[in-house]
Amino acid sequence: MIALIVAGVVLLLVIIAGITCYLKKDELVKYGTTTMVTSIKTKLNDNPVAGVDTVRVNAIADAFIEKFNEAEIDYPKYGALSGKLQEFISDEEIDSAETERFVQAMIEYFPELEQLLPAVEIEDSTYMEDTVSTE
Repeated sequence: MIALIVAGVVLLLVIIAGITCYLKKDELVKYGTTTMVTSIKTKLNDNPVAGVDTVRVNAIADAFIEKFNEAEIDYPKYGALSGKLQEFISDEEIDSAETERFVQAMIEYFPELEQLLPAVEIEDSTYMEDTVSTE
Protein backbone atom coordinates (compact mmCIF):
# COMPACT_ATOMS: atom_id res chain seq x y z
CA MET A 1 0.00 0.00 0.00
CA ILE A 2 2.81 2.42 0.89
CA ALA A 3 4.53 1.58 -2.41
CA LEU A 4 1.37 2.60 -4.31
CA ILE A 5 1.21 5.90 -2.46
CA VAL A 6 4.91 6.60 -3.14
CA ALA A 7 4.47 5.63 -6.80
CA GLY A 8 1.41 7.91 -7.04
CA VAL A 9 3.32 10.85 -5.53
CA VAL A 10 6.27 10.28 -7.88
CA LEU A 11 3.91 10.09 -10.86
CA LEU A 12 2.21 13.30 -9.75
CA LEU A 13 5.60 15.06 -9.45
CA VAL A 14 6.58 13.88 -12.94
CA ILE A 15 3.30 15.20 -14.35
CA ILE A 16 3.75 18.54 -12.59
CA ALA A 17 7.34 18.80 -13.87
CA GLY A 18 6.18 18.01 -17.42
CA ILE A 19 3.45 20.64 -17.33
CA THR A 20 5.85 23.22 -15.89
CA CYS A 21 8.42 22.50 -18.61
CA TYR A 22 5.75 22.76 -21.30
CA LEU A 23 4.50 26.09 -19.97
CA LYS A 24 8.04 27.45 -19.64
CA LYS A 25 9.40 25.95 -22.88
CA ASP A 26 10.22 29.33 -24.47
CA GLU A 27 12.26 30.41 -21.45
CA LEU A 28 14.03 27.03 -21.36
CA VAL A 29 14.87 27.22 -25.09
CA LYS A 30 16.17 30.77 -24.73
CA TYR A 31 18.29 29.79 -21.73
CA GLY A 32 19.70 26.73 -23.51
CA THR A 33 20.50 28.64 -26.68
CA THR A 34 22.18 31.45 -24.76
CA THR A 35 24.26 28.85 -22.92
CA MET A 36 25.29 27.11 -26.17
CA VAL A 37 26.27 30.33 -27.96
CA THR A 38 28.17 31.58 -24.90
CA SER A 39 29.98 28.24 -24.66
CA ILE A 40 31.07 28.46 -28.30
CA LYS A 41 32.25 32.05 -27.78
CA THR A 42 34.27 30.91 -24.77
CA LYS A 43 35.91 28.14 -26.81
CA LEU A 44 36.89 30.66 -29.47
CA ASN A 45 38.26 33.12 -26.91
CA ASP A 46 40.20 30.45 -25.01
CA ASN A 47 41.71 28.94 -28.18
CA PRO A 48 42.05 31.72 -30.77
CA VAL A 49 42.09 30.51 -34.37
CA ALA A 50 44.42 32.10 -36.91
CA GLY A 51 42.53 34.17 -39.43
CA VAL A 52 39.41 34.51 -37.29
CA ASP A 53 38.32 37.94 -36.10
CA THR A 54 37.05 37.01 -32.63
CA VAL A 55 35.85 40.57 -32.02
CA ARG A 56 33.53 40.29 -35.03
CA VAL A 57 32.34 36.81 -34.01
CA ASN A 58 31.69 37.97 -30.44
CA ALA A 59 29.78 41.04 -31.68
CA ILE A 60 27.56 38.90 -33.90
CA ALA A 61 27.05 36.32 -31.13
CA ASP A 62 26.15 39.02 -28.60
CA ALA A 63 23.69 40.63 -31.03
CA PHE A 64 22.23 37.18 -31.76
CA ILE A 65 21.72 36.43 -28.05
CA GLU A 66 20.06 39.80 -27.50
CA LYS A 67 17.70 39.41 -30.48
CA PHE A 68 16.97 35.76 -29.66
CA ASN A 69 15.99 36.57 -26.09
CA GLU A 70 13.67 39.37 -27.24
CA ALA A 71 12.06 37.68 -30.25
CA GLU A 72 9.36 35.05 -30.56
CA ILE A 73 10.92 31.64 -31.23
CA ASP A 74 10.45 30.24 -34.73
CA TYR A 75 10.58 26.55 -33.82
CA PRO A 76 11.14 25.12 -37.34
CA LYS A 77 14.13 27.47 -37.87
CA TYR A 78 15.26 26.84 -34.32
CA GLY A 79 15.45 23.08 -34.92
CA ALA A 80 18.00 23.60 -37.68
CA LEU A 81 19.95 26.15 -35.62
CA SER A 82 20.01 23.91 -32.56
CA GLY A 83 21.47 21.01 -34.53
CA LYS A 84 24.25 23.21 -35.88
CA LEU A 85 25.05 24.66 -32.46
CA GLN A 86 25.27 21.18 -30.96
CA GLU A 87 27.82 20.23 -33.64
CA PHE A 88 30.04 23.13 -32.59
CA ILE A 89 29.59 22.34 -28.88
CA SER A 90 30.69 18.73 -29.40
CA ASP A 91 34.00 19.75 -31.02
CA GLU A 92 36.91 20.24 -28.66
CA GLU A 93 38.47 22.91 -30.85
CA ILE A 94 36.75 25.05 -33.45
CA ASP A 95 38.65 25.88 -36.64
CA SER A 96 38.15 28.83 -38.98
CA ALA A 97 35.70 26.99 -41.27
CA GLU A 98 33.54 25.99 -38.31
CA THR A 99 33.68 29.54 -36.99
CA GLU A 100 32.36 30.82 -40.30
CA ARG A 101 29.59 28.19 -40.24
CA PHE A 102 28.75 29.30 -36.68
CA VAL A 103 28.41 32.91 -37.83
CA GLN A 104 26.36 31.86 -40.87
CA ALA A 105 24.03 29.76 -38.68
CA MET A 106 23.25 32.83 -36.57
CA ILE A 107 22.77 34.96 -39.69
CA GLU A 108 20.42 32.36 -41.20
CA TYR A 109 18.23 32.65 -38.11
CA PHE A 110 18.39 36.47 -38.03
CA PRO A 111 19.34 37.74 -41.52
CA GLU A 112 19.59 41.31 -40.22
CA LEU A 113 22.79 40.33 -38.37
CA GLU A 114 24.53 40.29 -41.75
CA GLN A 115 24.96 44.06 -41.47
CA LEU A 116 27.46 43.39 -38.67
CA LEU A 117 29.75 41.64 -41.13
CA PRO A 118 32.56 43.85 -42.46
CA ALA A 119 31.99 45.25 -45.92
CA VAL A 120 34.00 43.49 -48.59
CA GLU A 121 35.36 45.58 -51.42
CA ILE A 122 34.59 44.10 -54.80
CA GLU A 123 36.74 45.10 -57.71
CA ASP A 124 34.95 46.07 -60.87
CA SER A 125 36.04 43.35 -63.26
CA THR A 126 34.27 44.90 -66.24
CA TYR A 127 36.73 47.78 -66.52
CA MET A 128 39.39 47.22 -69.15
CA GLU A 129 42.30 49.49 -69.88
CA ASP A 130 42.58 50.97 -73.32
CA THR A 131 45.40 49.01 -74.91
CA VAL A 132 44.96 50.33 -78.42
CA SER A 133 47.51 52.95 -79.38
CA THR A 134 46.18 55.94 -81.32
CA GLU A 135 49.50 57.17 -82.66
